[in-house]
Amino acid sequence: MTLGQPILRLSLLKSQARATKQKVHYRIQDHFGLDEDDITDLFYRQFRIFRIWFTLQRWQGYGYQPFITEMNATITIEGHRDEKA
Repeated sequence: MTLGQPILRLSLLKSQARATKQKVHYRIQDHFGLDEDDITDLFYRQFRIFRIWFTLQRWQGYGYQPFITEMNATITIEGHRDEKA
């Protein structure tokens, strides 16, 4: 998985005559670092701190690695069909 690309996985699918149940898992990652899109944006480029941050995180001598945040969520969806419809 590439950093930042969400994953959506269906881990359970039960279907019966009048009932259904699904379990869905969602995973996403993000990082607290600057990429080229950030630093070329006119808004961020005007502030010196962002230019310094961008340089420091890419300077080989410092070996800076951005913090990575990962979020996982699993939800269950259940439903029942009513024959009156």
